[in-house]
Amino acid sequence: YSDVKRMKSLKLDATVFPDAAALKLDPSMGRLNLVADMGDTDGDGDLDEMVSFGGRSFSIWNGNTGKIVYDSKNDVDKKTHELGTYDDKRSDDKGSEPEAVVAAKMGNQNIIFVGLERSDAFMVYDATNPQSPQYLQTVKTGDAPEGLLFIPASKSPTKRSLLVVSSEGDGSVKIYQPDLK
Repeated sequence: YSDVKRMKSLKLDATVFPDAAALKLDPSMGRLNLVADMGDTDGDGDLDEMVSFGGRSFSIWNGNTGKIVYDSKNDVDKKTHELGTYDDKRSDDKGSEPEAVVAAKMGNQNIIFVGLERSDAFMVYDATNPQSPQYLQTVKTGDAPEGLLFIPASKSPTKRSLLVVSSEGDGSVKIYQPDLK
């Protein structure tokens, strides 16, 4: 899209966004890039919906029905913000950008590893109950993790499960040994 503008420069529907003035401030959402030609659902010249770029969540889908079972909504961004793992000036605009997701069976647990490009980290969730995954931890990685590869203990040279993380920003490949109980 070439018609992208900062949210602070766009007109928001006053009924839908009664707090528009506060939202347009830079510390709030003012720097957020929106697709300017989308979101005016009633055709009156102001935005009724905000359409933006950048990943901020992960979803779990039912493979049989195609229905969403769970979406993390803003949980990933909130946690990375609380932990201070944003390292650049664009993260408020683009979000954490979950770049890679790997699901793995570890013991009796179904574990999800979520690589976060802009937060230079991966998050770990226990998704044994896919309707309500439990956050376990965030682990800092190299700059901009792009790829995750899970190696189960049965195929690992150490006989322990491994998570391989490749990072595009610094060209590093790191190997982690998850120790989940």
